[in-house]
Amino acid sequence: MRKTDSFRKHHDGLREIVGRLEPMLVPARIAEDPAAVSKVVLDLFGKFSIHLAIEDNTLYPKCAAHADAALRRTAAEFQAEMGSLSQRFDAYKKAWAGPLAIGRDPAAFVAATREILGLFKARVEREESRLYDLFDKAA
Repeated sequence: MRKTDSFRKHHDGLREIVGRLEPMLVPARIAEDPAAVSKVVLDLFGKFSIHLAIEDNTLYPKCAAHADAALRRTAAEFQAEMGSLSQRFDAYKKAWAGPLAIGRDPAAFVAATREILGLFKARVEREESRLYDLFDKAA
């Protein structure tokens, strides 16, 4: 069992939500029922917020205090980048807070969602291929 298995499992749960959300990103479909996509987005907000909090309170402090310099450096780099992603995610959450906001401009919602999902997927891939592997090897 790897030390990062619980974080990887969180990522799997987030990927599942993204997998439900992506096929819904059709402006005409959203215009018909913005509440359906809003429900899935709320699931994403909740899971992603919890995941970030757990990483910030457990994984990153352990990395920062670790003897392995490469792990410390990589974790610091990721944490600095995460501030930007967190700010963008917070702005996205405020802009698309519910079905009314989503229904006002489905095309803009789709564009914003595709952008935030792209950032999220890139981040997950990098964490799993770089940070988590370093952490597991150093543990």
